[in-house]
Amino acid sequence: MPKTNFLGATLRLKCLAGHNEKNEPKFAIKTYRNLNGTHTTAGLVAVAKAIASLSSQPLDSIMKQETTELS
Repeated sequence: MPKTNFLGATLRLKCLAGHNEKNEPKFAIKTYRNLNGTHTTAGLVAVAKAIASLSSQPLDSIMKQETTELS
């Protein structure tokens, strides 16, 4: 039976940084690495919103990327 081994996760906060000359949105992405596998989705969203509240840029999206090893 195949196994999966959690190696790590990354949390990305995408914020609106303004608009260019064509009035298209420009985004800034802040990355937080080395998350462990025990964090819940609700917990990560709460932390991301708390971090975003410290910024003057509005939060556009929250992304989580996991890395696993398959064997």
